Amino acid sequence: MLKVEGIGRHFDLVGGRLEVMRDVSFEVRAGELVTIVGPSGVGKTTLLRMLSGLSAPSTGRALLAGREIVGPPPQMAVVFQDYSRSLMPWLTVGGNVALPLINRAGCSRAEKERIVERALAEVGLEGVAKRHPWQLSGGMQQRVAIARALAYQPQVLLMDEPFASVDAQTRSDLEDLTLAVRRDLDLTVVVVTHDIDEAVYLADRVIVLSGRPATVTEEVEVGLPRPRDQVTTKSLEEYARLRSHVLGLIRRARATSTA
Repeated sequence: MLKVEGIGRHFDLVGGRLEVMRDVSFEVRAGELVTIVGPSGVGKTTLLRMLSGLSAPSTGRALLAGREIVGPPPQMAVVFQDYSRSLMPWLTVGGNVALPLINRAGCSRAEKERIVERALAEVGLEGVAKRHPWQLSGGMQQRVAIARALAYQPQVLLMDEPFASVDAQTRSDLEDLTLAVRRDLDLTVVVVTHDIDEAVYLADRVIVLSGRPATVTEEVEVGLPRPRDQVTTKSLEEYARLRSHVLGLIRRARATSTA
């Protein structure tokens, strides 16, 4: 579904060139949930922006279903980290969720309303379409942001630190929501996260980036049984082993990262 071929990214600065990423390559299979982790500041969000077509790589390329990504693909939606800035406070919840449908040709008002209702129901927010984002909790606002992405009816969902701004309990609930949405809609999902527990809990595979300039250190297969549960899954010996392994990779990467 998604293929990354030798992506590199650098920035030309007054004092010289800053190389952030070098020869990053991996694949994401259709229906797979992949998480991307690495030391802080190595360019995980930059990589996600290149996968989404919001930014161009300096070298290499990313492909979606065999076609090179040169701009935001119509089959892809993105959920950003800061829900408070990505939602329009003057619009209702329903208005925010309907934003991706504004220019959809042949989609009647009634059909748009049905799509919005289904998207809100998928994230457990039935009955709040007429409220405004500022009337909701942080966790509910992030659910609105996810519902907006689902209303676009994508094949691929990219998520950039989607739960970093909520409390621990809400984060657990949103992790489980992500797993449910992926299962129900048969989505391909890529999640960038700093949270090692989250990366292992969600993923079929964890892609671990090295220190700067970032490369792929290891692709860690996660064979934990599904469906997953916050208590049962995280009590498994295999979960603890995977978590320790990924954490060790990141700590070694941090120690070797260049400035």
